[in-house]
Amino acid sequence: MSAQLIVRNVTVIDGSGGPPVADAEVAIEDGRFTAIRPSGKTTGGGVTVYDGRGGYLLPGLWEGHTHLRARPGEGDADQVARLEAILAGYLAAGITTVLELGGPLDIDGRLRERHRTTPPTGAAELFFAGPSFTGINGWPLALHQNHSLVREAGDAETARRMVLELEGETDFVKCIYDGEPGAPDKLPRAALQAIVKAAHERGKSVLVHIATKRDIEEAVDAGADCIEHAFIPENPDDLTEAEDVADLLASTGTYFSPTLAVFEQLGRSGDKTYLAGLARDAIISPGEVAEIASRPAFGAPFPHHPAAETLTRFRYGVRSLPIMRDAGVKIVAGSDIALFMSRPAALLRELQLLADAGLPAGDTIVAATRYNAEKIRKATSVGTIAPGQVADALLLNADPLGDIMHLVRPGHRVAMIRHGHLTEAVE
Repeated sequence: MSAQLIVRNVTVIDGSGGPPVADAEVAIEDGRFTAIRPSGKTTGGGVTVYDGRGGYLLPGLWEGHTHLRARPGEGDADQVARLEAILAGYLAAGITTVLELGGPLDIDGRLRERHRTTPPTGAAELFFAGPSFTGINGWPLALHQNHSLVREAGDAETARRMVLELEGETDFVKCIYDGEPGAPDKLPRAALQAIVKAAHERGKSVLVHIATKRDIEEAVDAGADCIEHAFIPENPDDLTEAEDVADLLASTGTYFSPTLAVFEQLGRSGDKTYLAGLARDAIISPGEVAEIASRPAFGAPFPHHPAAETLTRFRYGVRSLPIMRDAGVKIVAGSDIALFMSRPAALLRELQLLADAGLPAGDTIVAATRYNAEKIRKATSVGTIAPGQVADALLLNADPLGDIMHLVRPGHRVAMIRHGHLTEAVE
């Protein structure tokens, strides 16, 4: 017998960017949306009806850029169990899908096989890149020295062969295109081009980590599907670079994930007023402020990313965002690493920062749903509320279009729907 659910008396914000649909009900069967229609009053037998009480139903959120790192010495079974717990935490925050951009292939693959056998209703879904492609001894090896998390390529043929070796094991490809041109630790431009060509021939997107405007230009020329991270400006007072990048990304249809939250964390590390602001905005709890401030990492230098440079990068990224939006760039939401907050909270902070930088709330929701699905070529099945789409959704008790903080603050979450299974939020 098919499982049927109707969520009634809601305003639907479907994630497409179109206008909301008021006084609606959404029908779900066998884990997929089947209809959006005016709210009714009667229902046939065998159907569960959930009264949304005038709330707001939107697609489940996507974390578009994170890393779920393994812990040294942790056994495989413990790593999978910890990953399951992390994904359950994401779902509790209304985040139904997580993209890992560089992680352990064996652990992520083992988890994916378990989820394919029994799709979880109590945890977010994981899509992953497996090892990131980088140059010889390139970033981020200086951070973790874990060679299982990267594939080092010094030439085009090696890069192409490595893409073929991963065929069928990953959902998309991640490249690190960061460093001085011609240096051994920078992925060669020809290798990047070979990776993109091989991945596209196999129907996979390529997401490219960059540092500079030149990196962006070369990545887009190679055919990158998404540029990951705001770039380091040559002159922080001149927005001409941002205008050039915006025109390039818009004209090529390349997605852009600024990951403002990570640069804010790195740039404001050691700043206790920053922690107080996070507590005020419910990103962390008041009780966490002192604990985080006491950590050795809080205020300590971070490899490869000097605090002053990352703060400049953050501020320039914030100032650039309206330029990107006005040019028509498809902005996606992702947070990268979470140093001073939980992983789910980092994505919520990213949404707050996007909105504070001038991205309208409706566009911010699209950035956290539809565009993330599109950037990894999954939009035909998930990412919006539409008939035939996987029924992942978040129900709020206040309008996120009026104030994005209604999406960020946990007190506004009423329920989460994952593959058609509804779970009420725990206060």
